[in-house]
Amino acid sequence: MYGFAFMLFGGIVKKLFKDSFKGLKKTIKRANMKISIYEYLSMILFTLFLITIFFLGIFFALYYYFHLNVLFLIILPIILLITLIILYLYPGFVTSNRRRDIESKLAYSVTYMTAMAEAGVAPIKIFENIAKSPLYGEITEEAKNIAIESKVFGKDIVTVLADYSFVTPSKKFGDLLQGIVATIRSGGDLNVYLRNKADGIMFDYREIRKEFTDTLGIYSEIFISFIFLILLLIVTISIFKLFSTQKIGPFTFDDVLNILTYIVVPGFSILFILLLDAIYPEE
Repeated sequence: MYGFAFMLFGGIVKKLFKDSFKGLKKTIKRANMKISIYEYLSMILFTLFLITIFFLGIFFALYYYFHLNVLFLIILPIILLITLIILYLYPGFVTSNRRRDIESKLAYSVTYMTAMAEAGVAPIKIFENIAKSPLYGEITEEAKNIAIESKVFGKDIVTVLADYSFVTPSKKFGDLLQGIVATIRSGGDLNVYLRNKADGIMFDYREIRKEFTDTLGIYSEIFISFIFLILLLIVTISIFKLFSTQKIGPFTFDDVLNILTYIVVPGFSILFILLLDAIYPEE
């Protein structure tokens, strides 16, 4: 789809957005999307074009058969704006997910690196071996990119690591790469550096898990307290309903009970689950 979109809109995009969206360009690279900024912008324009054609087709059909109000067209720019925002932010979401995955598996991958360094494996071979393992998620993808840069394009592994430390979405992984570069360039013991780094990362990982456990306890108390209050409110309204036919503003007692039961409680539960998912440290 990216190729077809670029074929249609690539020329226009290059003329209109030359040297623009530098931040988005970096984000796309960190998201490992393997496309250029011009291909992604072309895809955005192509998507907006398809939505416009589809929407106008439905509108004219409804207008012809059901005499739909022309004001209905106001919805189109709203849909296009929402789509544009989602597509613009999408690489950032991918980058964020990759960062979380990298940092969740960093301690184990560094331990593996340490074992190979102790066996005298060369740095380039270390990353090639990680690139062949599916156990390390996005770190495997990062290792593949590093290995390709070094072997296919013939770059020195130290230069590749130094450059890639600024490309990876994880600052922790970038710091690891910079440390490896500094150790190699200074003639230090890579084995010692990786062992110390693994110990430090594992300690940080345990602290993050402990902090999450403490935070989870606080959020759970808030959630239970909120649900208890809602249930108490439902019981209270049900009692008032038996002795009164008055309304709460424009709502009857039945309306309020339905809102609390089918909207407030499920809605708060969904928000609580989303919150836990956002703060939960990856395995």
